[in-house]
Amino acid sequence: MIGYHPYHKKRKSYTLAIIIVLLAVLLSFSTFRDLFGLRSMLQAAIYPFQSAAVSIWKGAVGLPSSLAAYRKGAKENAELKKELVALQPKLTLLDELLRENSRLRALLFYKQRNPYRFRLLAAQVIGKSPEPWFRILEVNQGRGAGVRMDMPVMAKEGLLGRVVEVSKFSSKVMLITDVESSIAAVDARSQDFGLVKGGSLDKLSMKYVDAGGDIREGDRIVTSNISTLFPPGIPIGEVSLASKKEHDLFYHVEIKPVVDFSKIEEVFIIF
Repeated sequence: MIGYHPYHKKRKSYTLAIIIVLLAVLLSFSTFRDLFGLRSMLQAAIYPFQSAAVSIWKGAVGLPSSLAAYRKGAKENAELKKELVALQPKLTLLDELLRENSRLRALLFYKQRNPYRFRLLAAQVIGKSPEPWFRILEVNQGRGAGVRMDMPVMAKEGLLGRVVEVSKFSSKVMLITDVESSIAAVDARSQDFGLVKGGSLDKLSMKYVDAGGDIREGDRIVTSNISTLFPPGIPIGEVSLASKKEHDLFYHVEIKPVVDFSKIEEVFIIF
């Protein structure tokens, strides 16, 4: 028991294992014959160690190149992001130009094929009144293009309003939704007459429709041929409510405009 130490025994066991592994490597790579299949057994025994060593070596050797490739990829990614940010305004402008081109083509087509017999002058909206109760648009056609006071103005879908102010290069248009607007109109089906009044951006009212008439929800309301300002037959809207009580003299009529006044960008001035 003298001189015994656990560490000494552990060191001996490691030394023996190392010697066995080295011996196995030498025998597996030696040119001696494979006596009794010993070499095959040794190769099978040390294969896991060989495979692990090769993997570790490849990882150690490939690490610098992998890091370099990662840095290069990160740099290229950052540069591409910068280029994308720089291109975004140009892409937005291009998209807007394409959209405007499409609108102008549609306007030109409508002007050439319009179902009415009057001449149309296309104009672009360049301003809108901020007041919620007075609906005024400013367009980029004026006295220089032949625009005059009270000329009717329409969109592709139907009536918009009339010109109320004219300068050399622009004009102001009061929409039919304005509280001051009043239009002689007629039910296209029943021919019941009334006056279409403004007051709301998405709702009109039709006054003085005789209670003895036959106005119904869904009927189309158009400009009347007795109007002194607007040509007859221009769509105004669709009846959304038509009601009357037993002793009423007139219908209570509400109309949904055919034009979406919140999205007007181009108009036609009627000559």
